[in-house]
Amino acid sequence: GYDVAIGKLDNKEVDFVATKTDEKKYNQVTEAMTSSETRERELAPLQKISDNYEKLVIAMDPGLTQDQDGIKIVSAIDFLLG
Repeated sequence: GYDVAIGKLDNKEVDFVATKTDEKKYNQVTEAMTSSETRERELAPLQKISDNYEKLVIAMDPGLTQDQDGIKIVSAIDFLLG
């Protein structure tokens, strides 16, 4: 029930922006969040968004559940089963 688009902020990209009436979700998808370079690259566009809608990074890392600066980081398995 969402409209889905790619988001752009300056030279950064948000993989999926899902919107419906009064709801918006920002989603980044990555293979892993283990390296500091990947973590920085995936979090940077979401950290630039100033609204209070849900911001989520989905990664293949098993058992990954974290929160950084209000951005939820979850494993793909948990996301799909949740």
